Amino acid sequence: MKQALYLMLIMLLSANWTEAGTWNDNPVISHRGAWKNTGNPQNSLASFRDAARMGCHGSECDVWFTKDDSMIIFHDSKRNGKYIEETPYTELRAQKLPNGEVMPTLQEYITEVMKQKKTKLIIDIKTFVKDKPRTTKLALAVNKLVEDMGAHDWVEYLVGYMPTGVALMTVTDLPVAYLGQWKKDYPECAPWNIRQQGIKCIDYQDYQYDCHPEWLPEFKQMGLHLNVWVVNAKEEMKRFLLQGFNYITTDEPELLLQVHKQNKKAYIKALYNK
Repeated sequence: MKQALYLMLIMLLSANWTEAGTWNDNPVISHRGAWKNTGNPQNSLASFRDAARMGCHGSECDVWFTKDDSMIIFHDSKRNGKYIEETPYTELRAQKLPNGEVMPTLQEYITEVMKQKKTKLIIDIKTFVKDKPRTTKLALAVNKLVEDMGAHDWVEYLVGYMPTGVALMTVTDLPVAYLGQWKKDYPECAPWNIRQQGIKCIDYQDYQYDCHPEWLPEFKQMGLHLNVWVVNAKEEMKRFLLQGFNYITTDEPELLLQVHKQNKKAYIKALYNK
């Protein structure tokens, strides 16, 4: 019976089946879009379009509130020496990206994403530097926009501030992956704390899994959705694939797509045996 189920799983995935019948059936999450080998600015609309064009399952973007609570897509906490969270929307929009695009709003980004149904948008809700509790206000505003736009099927979330993740999980059934605290593994990232907080998805940096190899079997036993970032080397990509990670976030999506294709059967088996 077990063998029959395994064969059925291989057949379904080999036929490009996914949860909704449309999403690309690979674990490749393009970090800030496809930018490193394309010349696109990170987090630009062009970087998402190229991630979708090459067939990634998902493309990650980063969202902040501006000073006046507009939701804007950008990675760093500062732009031209000023904190995003303290800069007015109009000032940020006047600063062009290197390819001539304006810094996109979240609404513009989601509108672009919804033109297709192959690549998901993984929204990283950035933790504010000056006012951490404001992060929860941002997360709730992001989720309201997603629902108002009818983008539920396209979106998943990342959060790095635990109270925000817990609050977000109370208002949505979308996946909310916890990123952990930057360079602070314990106790925030430990299995017992993840279980206690009711978290179902985690997205840790590669070094955190390597520093705590004893955690991975427990996470698998808990049935967590596992993501790792940022994995750019070919052998590391293969290692995480064969460990059965659901998502692998990378700056090299072209390479990871190739490595996944070469190891697809072994990857499916690793997923099945988690």
